[in-house]
Amino acid sequence: MTCGGDERIVLRSARLVAECAPGLGGRLSRLRLIDARGARDLLTPLPAWGAVAWRWPKGGAYPLIPYSNRIRDATLTCGGARTILKAHPDAAPHTLHGPAQLRPWSVLDRDEAAATLGLDHDGDADWPWPFQARQRFTIEDDELRLRIEIVNHGAAAFPAGLGWHPYLALGFGATLRHDARGRWAFDDDFIATGETMPATADFDETDYLSDWSAASIVHADGLTVTLSADPVFRHLVLHRPRGGAYICVEPVTHVSDGFNLRERGVEGTGADDDLAPGASMGGEIRLRASRDAPNDGGAA
Repeated sequence: MTCGGDERIVLRSARLVAECAPGLGGRLSRLRLIDARGARDLLTPLPAWGAVAWRWPKGGAYPLIPYSNRIRDATLTCGGARTILKAHPDAAPHTLHGPAQLRPWSVLDRDEAAATLGLDHDGDADWPWPFQARQRFTIEDDELRLRIEIVNHGAAAFPAGLGWHPYLALGFGATLRHDARGRWAFDDDFIATGETMPATADFDETDYLSDWSAASIVHADGLTVTLSADPVFRHLVLHRPRGGAYICVEPVTHVSDGFNLRERGVEGTGADDDLAPGASMGGEIRLRASRDAPNDGGAA
């Protein structure tokens, strides 16, 4: 598992500057708001990558393809057949976040405000089925739009999901707001158990949510960063380490270990249908930044 070079490409709009690192797993390595009040990082910037590929820095934003989060015991059950995957060293005996963010991506096209990145996966121990993935980043005024897609390039159907994992910069006194209606319980290994309950506004360090349309971070100085997504991204992962200067707000198509939960008959996992040969799935994620009057909200 190795990433490629550290080339960065820059996209600009009237109020945003985005930086992509195709060779580092197709990551968005920086996103800044620039207006009359100065420059502000919306993501924790991704530094130079000085560690092994599977121990990535906590910065930027990366794709989750062909699945999000963990697969229990690195064993995928689909239609009664079991497939053994390669466990992630930091999540063993489970997998973590799929192989796409550990592979170098190619720049397919670009202009001043948009770029398309592509990845061709031939199948390996991390994921045995071949697929093609695309990310299309577009910035306009104060909004970033990401179109993300996977295509089955093999001869057999396979389970597939998508997601995006941003490390959003978090200042003191920020408030997290969301409209999710569902919450999924998870065990000590951060794997969903299949039990669900109504969502609440507060959380500890990690939360698995569903049935949402928008999530916002409202900073004390009046900056609001709002994430929304197409309905295919029915689920939302929240993670903020104690004392951390970032929060991960991850739009995803399915809950942790959703493929295996589906095999157990659990409904609402988001892992609904296998991807047939030649078929694709995709959707758009939007991040918007705006500034209003300072607020006195509590900490996220």
